[in-house]
Amino acid sequence: MPSPTDVATFYVFDQHNSTRYRPAFRFTPSQGLSVALSQYAPGKEVWVASKRFTSGAIYSPMRSDFLQSWELRRFYYECPRCHYAKTTERAESAKEKSLDCPACGELGAFSQERKWIRPPGFAHPVFVSEDTSPDDQPARSYATRAKLTAPTPLDEKLWTPLNERVRSHYLRQHLLVTNRGPREEGYNYCTICGLISPSIGTQSIDAAGSHKKPYPDERESSCHGGGTARGIVLGTDFITDVLLISLRAHAPISLRPGLLSTEIAMRTLCEALSKAACLSLDLEAGEIQAEFRPALNGKGSEGLEVEIYLYDTLPGGAGFVRQAGELELRLIEKAQTILNDCPENCDSSCYRCLRSYKNKFDHHLLDRHVAGSLCRFLLTGELPTITQKRAERAAELLFNDLERHDLGETAIARNGSASAPGVGEVIAPILVSRGETDVRILAITAALTPQYSPDAQLRNVANSGKPPVTFIDELQIRRNLPRTTSDLIRTFGYL
Repeated sequence: MPSPTDVATFYVFDQHNSTRYRPAFRFTPSQGLSVALSQYAPGKEVWVASKRFTSGAIYSPMRSDFLQSWELRRFYYECPRCHYAKTTERAESAKEKSLDCPACGELGAFSQERKWIRPPGFAHPVFVSEDTSPDDQPARSYATRAKLTAPTPLDEKLWTPLNERVRSHYLRQHLLVTNRGPREEGYNYCTICGLISPSIGTQSIDAAGSHKKPYPDERESSCHGGGTARGIVLGTDFITDVLLISLRAHAPISLRPGLLSTEIAMRTLCEALSKAACLSLDLEAGEIQAEFRPALNGKGSEGLEVEIYLYDTLPGGAGFVRQAGELELRLIEKAQTILNDCPENCDSSCYRCLRSYKNKFDHHLLDRHVAGSLCRFLLTGELPTITQKRAERAAELLFNDLERHDLGETAIARNGSASAPGVGEVIAPILVSRGETDVRILAITAALTPQYSPDAQLRNVANSGKPPVTFIDELQIRRNLPRTTSDLIRTFGYL
């Protein structure tokens, strides 16, 4: 069972029956703290018994818990590129020697430290009417996915090899969950009385001025201020069972941190693996979740190794991921089936295969075809490629968009023929030419192999450089066609 520190309560005061020393409450709903960091986040509307309340205070009936939460504050760091995150104790912060991200190597990624506290609970301020909200549209903020801060095991004996590309390692470890506030700007927090609000918006606390106390106090209803910390973040960490799965790649595959293709492939594979684990073990959806990170061994920053970690969502762990680990490659095979066999045969994802209410903010990052090609590589070693149908569709989109522009004397043709010395005549998906000598081929590639064409002839032409071949990632076309077109026009001076 979760310990009291893993549970957060949202307090609604009974103002008429409360005193400073004996508070009374109308409602006290509770959630696991990792969930409460989103549902009870400062500024959020909380509905209880068909009434609307507003989270606006960090609160605990035990004053010592409130004071201790600030005394035990840590410093929080998160990489803006790969989102690897960690906390350090205040005494250790000054000793930090490297500000670079240990996962992706981003220079100066940890140069900004933020105060991080574990809230003992939340409250609706007594001076706010239950029928009103501080803003017409409350600022949105959600907790991060669980972050694994443990290092990548360097001893090969600790890993269980599943094949040349996949290995696994079981561990019990703390996972970190953090709410960074709306637009990741944090919260302004009065360390004296507990009043808190998003740093952005009209309800931010004035550190220099006085304000009303959020809890009943018949002797003095105002806090004199002067103790407000700005831009803090809220979080928790909990120990649970973790199955670390290492995925090894090689050229021409690229799984570099920060790339849209990497984010889409890994986010989708995480959803497929967690669903596969729950189905295989006959669990409720969500009892096992998954997240990814670059391997913390140097290969992660090069895009050659990525780690997915499955974890039990129950704090303390329930042993589910250990059972999932015993499935070995059958778990990845089950995930591949989920990715390949959508009942609706959807183009990227749908509610019949991958989408759910819980991953609603990631629907735009789910693409079963991209993740399916990665799964196939992990199981068989076959390079991720793009189907002819998807390549033709992407080429047609790009061709039509290029044609809409007035490119002067530049001619554009679909499936045009070009002569390549040493190769012969080749069919170019898109052929761009200015006269007989200035000829260029545009070819479509898979998201995970952005410099590798499935067409052997085009690969040979690209290696010779005559005529020059420009490879274009299919995802760039599908996700941001105007930007792709304008970049091509500007880069090659077609205008």
